[in-house]
Parts: sequence; C-alpha cells; structure tokens
Amino acid sequence: MTQINVDYTNMIWGPYVSKMKMEKHVVDRLLEDGNELRKDNRKNNFNAALAGNLANQYKFNDETLNYFYNEFTPYLKCYRYGHSQHFDTQYRDIKVRNESLWINYMKSGEYNPPHIHTCDLSFVFFLDMPEQIKLEREQFKGTSSGPGDIVFVYGEYNRPTWTRNFNVHYPTAGDLIIFPAMLQHHVHPFMAKGVERVSVSGNLNYIKDETWPNDYF
Repeated sequence: MTQINVDYTNMIWGPYVSKMKMEKHVVDRLLEDGNELRKDNRKNNFNAALAGNLANQYKFNDETLNYFYNEFTPYLKCYRYGHSQHFDTQYRDIKVRNESLWINYMKSGEYNPPHIHTCDLSFVFFLDMPEQIKLEREQFKGTSSGPGDIVFVYGEYNRPTWTRNFNVHYPTAGDLIIFPAMLQHHVHPFMAKGVERVSVSGNLNYIKDETWPNDYF
C-alpha cells in the first residue's frame, strides 16, 4: 500500500463543558452558610423555583452570593479561555450578571429530573459526596447511569458509538463543573441511608457587548 501524507482537521463541535477544582476554604464557607439557611427551612426554602425532587434546597443571600462569585471569577476566565480554544474563537474578557446561587441537600431516593436553566451559563459545585454513594456506584450493575451520577445530555439517540451522554461518576468536594445553561442535565437517585450529597448550583447571564458576534457565547 502506498504511504501518503494526509492533512486533516478534527472538527470539534457540541457544547463546551469544563471541570475544575475550587479551594477548600470555599467549600467550608458554603457548607457553613448553607447550614445556617437550614435553621429556618420555611423562610429560606427554594424548592418552588427549582426542578429537583429534593426536600432541602436553599437560596443563598447576597453576602454569600457576592463572596462566592468573587472566588469564582478566575475559574470563569479559565472556562472562557477553554471555550475560545474549543470553538477556535478569539478570547475576550467578559462581564456577567450573577443571577442566583443555591445549595442542594440530596438524600436517599431524591433526584433531579432532566431539565435546563433559563440563562446563559450554569454550574454545579460539590461540597460533600459521601463514600457510601461512591461504593453504591461501584457496585451498580445496570446499563444506565448509576446512583448519584450527574448526567449531561446533548443531541439525539443514534448509533451507539456516537456520544450523547456525559456522566460524572465520582464528583468529590471542591469539584466545579461549568456548562451552557441550555445543556440538558439530570441527577440519578441513590439509595444509601443517612447520608447527603451536598452541592451548590448557580446561574449567570453574560452582559453582552453589541460589537461581538451573536454566536460568540
């Protein structure tokens, strides 16, 4: 067979999702502030505004929101830099409007159904992932995503070799996942008793510069 040199380009497409690790002091602060919110469940409960089938979800106050998003800024810049590489576009600094921030205490049998967020950018930040859930996931024998997994879904069902689902099996405290808000995602229930899977979620909107291309975001 004749050897030839072939010029080729990998056509990367689809949504850009990034996983990073935030510092422990941010985890500790949000756990502390979240526990304060739980003391007045009726006043601070955020369930009516969310898709999740969870009993304990609470919206953070402005003080916590401002603290977190100040810590979040360098990670957002990193996401935008990766986004520009992924889509081969020029990197530019951005401005955002912080829309919301809430904490989720997920217990046995609870779950988040498939849903999207109505903003530009969303994230999930993990504060606690008990070992019992990890063990349950390791022992799972089914063909679907497993207990406690967060699953991102893009595109239609097609050939099995084509990627449609991206699963995060073993998130640990400090893991931060940033993703486009319109990317469908869900969380599977787990059965381990007496433990909680604790995470924080938030939404951002870009303050768009009218001189930028419409598809830049």
